Amino acid sequence: MDNALDFLTRAIDEFQDSPKYSVIHFSAAVEQFLKARLMAEHWSLVVSDRQPADWDKFTSGNFQSVTLAEAASKLDKVVRSGLSADALAAFSTVANHRNRAIHFFHSAHTDKEAQSELRRIAKEQLVAWLHLHRLLQNRWSDTFGPWLENIDSIEEKLRSYRDFLSMVFDEVTPELQRYRDAGALVEACAACSFESMVFANELNVIDTATCLVCGHAFRCITIECPSCEEQVRFEGEGFATCEHCNTSFEPEHIADAIEDEGAAYEAAKEGDAVRGNCGDCDGYHSVVRVPSGQWVATCCLVEHERLETCEWCNEPNTGDMEMSYHSGCNMCDGHAGWTKGD
Repeated sequence: MDNALDFLTRAIDEFQDSPKYSVIHFSAAVEQFLKARLMAEHWSLVVSDRQPADWDKFTSGNFQSVTLAEAASKLDKVVRSGLSADALAAFSTVANHRNRAIHFFHSAHTDKEAQSELRRIAKEQLVAWLHLHRLLQNRWSDTFGPWLENIDSIEEKLRSYRDFLSMVFDEVTPELQRYRDAGALVEACAACSFESMVFANELNVIDTATCLVCGHAFRCITIECPSCEEQVRFEGEGFATCEHCNTSFEPEHIADAIEDEGAAYEAAKEGDAVRGNCGDCDGYHSVVRVPSGQWVATCCLVEHERLETCEWCNEPNTGDMEMSYHSGCNMCDGHAGWTKGD
């Protein structure tokens, strides 16, 4: 955690004068936070899958640590507190930029190029920090509680990035007004704080909200709260709380609101799948058919064209089930798992 906070502070301090090192240190900080969460579960999770875990080598620093992809996989499959698809995409963008900065960095030749590069860095890091900050404050708060004061100070330091993007907000203001005139909602962006996040103003429909300043984007859906009849928005996942009456909602509530009941009735009558499992986030029977004919995973708000049946356990799932007789699906281990002990 000391390393993570140090790298993050350096990244912000170096942002304008040494953008190359800001990119490198910010990416290192993100990976350190993820490793700290793995470490809280068990030290061996920090060791790469490419070598056996060895306590003596670990304590002496003589080991290869997990990559971002390996950390994400272990957070999901071992810790059972994985990254959302949007968070992983944001972290991967930062990591890829880090790799380019290390191997292919070229100094900007003009002030215009330099300003454009700084804006890109500010956008990438603000979006990545938004996802990381939410994890640290919410889902992982038990682990990172002792450092919340330090984390809040990082949030304050990032105001310099937001000030830097004010010129972008000025440029997109006319476009934002056109969206308002067309009936869209424009609200404050959680990443950059500008009132530049555009939402479709429609109930029970999966939408992609996008910030015109920093590029932060996420899938969302808005339903009517059955308790107080106010609108409840789900952002990136199927969990939310009504701001008006504090009613908590889970994917099942989205399913009830958007499912095509006629199609579900006909499917049940014919013995076909009514609800399926999500291959992206392991949601059990969280995928429902909507009136458009699409299938929506209410746990992660991803849309799919169809469901396929596992050839081993007969469970309906999203994704390709071509080899599922042997390898199984999210709900089973297939024939290979069944005969593993033989």
